[in-house]
Amino acid sequence: MTIFEEVEKYGLTTVDKKYLLKHLCGEKLTPMQTIHAGCYACMGYYVDGKVDCCIPDCPNYPFMRYNPNRRANKRVLTDKQRKDLGVRFKKNSKVKSKE
Repeated sequence: MTIFEEVEKYGLTTVDKKYLLKHLCGEKLTPMQTIHAGCYACMGYYVDGKVDCCIPDCPNYPFMRYNPNRRANKRVLTDKQRKDLGVRFKKNSKVKSKE
C-alpha cells in the first residue's frame, strides 16, 4: 500500500489531509500548508482525533493547528500603514470613496 493510499484509507478528513495529498501528488504548497501537512503525517493522520501533539521541542509546534497556545501572526500596523493599505485597497478594488 502506498502512502497516498494509506492516507486516503485511514486519514481523518481535515484540510491538512488535503495538503498532504497535494504534496504526495507533487503539487506546490505554501510554507504554512507544508507545516500543517507535516503535522498531519507526524500525528498519524489524526486517527486518534484532532488533538494537540504536546511536542514543544518541535520547530513546527508554535504553528500546530491544535496547539492551544498557537502563535497568532497578527500584524501590528501604524496609523500611516493602515491608511496606506486602505488607499491601495480602494485603488485595487476600484471602490469609489465618498470624498
